Amino acid sequence: MQDVRWRVEYDSLWLRFKDTEFRFDDALEVIFDKKKFSPREIKYGSKLINTIEDNCFATHRKADYDQRATIYRLLNPEKVSNARAIFKKIHEREKPFTFFTLAEEAHRSTNWDYCYVRDTAVGYWTNFYRSVEVQHISVSKGDADGWIALFKLFGSALILDDVEVSEGKGEAIHLHTDLDLRQNQVGEDHYQLPEYSLVDSFKSGDIAAGLAIAIIQKDKLDWAKVIELAKSNGLINTLGFSLEGINSGSKKEVFAKSLLDKIKRNLRAEIEVIKSFQGEEIRDLAFRGAEERWNVRCYQPDVFRKIAVDLVR
Repeated sequence: MQDVRWRVEYDSLWLRFKDTEFRFDDALEVIFDKKKFSPREIKYGSKLINTIEDNCFATHRKADYDQRATIYRLLNPEKVSNARAIFKKIHEREKPFTFFTLAEEAHRSTNWDYCYVRDTAVGYWTNFYRSVEVQHISVSKGDADGWIALFKLFGSALILDDVEVSEGKGEAIHLHTDLDLRQNQVGEDHYQLPEYSLVDSFKSGDIAAGLAIAIIQKDKLDWAKVIELAKSNGLINTLGFSLEGINSGSKKEVFAKSLLDKIKRNLRAEIEVIKSFQGEEIRDLAFRGAEERWNVRCYQPDVFRKIAVDLVR
């Protein structure tokens, strides 16, 4: 299909839908200006939509009401043009480039701001003790179309706010359009501050990730901030129990008694539960005393021994 043809059809669809979602039949109505279509027209429309997507001007997702149905959304043409220019600039350097290279160039060229969060930040703050299978990046909602187009060009599988919007053979990337809520969490090189990453890990049940940050960044963390965040997220008991668990598992005072005492002064009466990733309701008698002291029920007892062995020197 000639380039000019699909761009003309894209412009018609953009004029009608902008960034609102639409079905395949809705697109056909715009393209052919009628409500019934021949097999040839349906085939043409399908090829057209695929070409628009292949050129990074659209995304699709499965419909909530029927997983067999597809919902489409066009990407902002100005953002896509910027993304293509960024990708071309990087590509012309003839050097290997990565997800991180693209993000850095996007910020430099267009001032699209961003923050690495979740597993990406955990990997950074733990010197990549935790492998990162999916890169997580927080962006502003207004720039999301540009980021989507940029990473589509990179060949990535894309998730936007927990919804898969593009298959790809490259590195999986999860975009979160919540940067405005995270602006006070950005640290060096666009990474979420370690205090937030630690508590976020506990909040998601990934105790190992939180403990890895706590141990590796122990002397750099703002512990008052960690305690404040743990309190506001209902995780203060979990924090104290977990740090004591490392002391116990390593048979060392990795975390000072004075820090544990500060945490304990904020102890919640409500019992906090550390759930198992496998859903197994297994507890360890060796932790029963600590569970009672910290009002915690722990179903990840082995994590403390593993982290103590792996990371405590």
